[in-house]
Amino acid sequence: MENRVYKVDSRMTPPIILAMISGIVLIFLNITKSNSYLFLFILAPFLYLGLEILARKITLDSNGVTVQKFLRSTHLDWPEIENVDGVRSGAKTFLILQSINARPVLITNTIDLFTDLVNTIIQRIPRDKVSDVAREIAQSAPKKLWPIIQAWLVCLIFGAVMVGKFLE
Repeated sequence: MENRVYKVDSRMTPPIILAMISGIVLIFLNITKSNSYLFLFILAPFLYLGLEILARKITLDSNGVTVQKFLRSTHLDWPEIENVDGVRSGAKTFLILQSINARPVLITNTIDLFTDLVNTIIQRIPRDKVSDVAREIAQSAPKKLWPIIQAWLVCLIFGAVMVGKFLE
């Protein structure tokens, strides 16, 4: 099996990068003020979340599944995967990989080509270890648009705050 790499939907990248740049600019604009630490404290989780989303990568190879996030990585060998399940709630869909030695791994449908990813995983796992919900997800996982909209909203909010700072 050749390596297959799946990343976050590419439509999320521009707003996340813009929001992170805006957040960093806002931090630097407030560095000389007494409330700069408060501003850093408020924006730090947003910056970390942006890095977490941008760094998310899932690699499938002949050995197993590797899920990489910012500053951490999890690898599951194909034989270690005991169960493949799924959860669907509206447009949110998660594939759950449960293994012998590690915590469950959640893969969300914000990943580009999510249906292809699910189908590739299901093909590598014995049929009795794959739930009916996971099979349904493999047939038709909805595209998640709300995270993209949220990322653009954060850009607009940060942009409005920056305009306010420049007009002070």
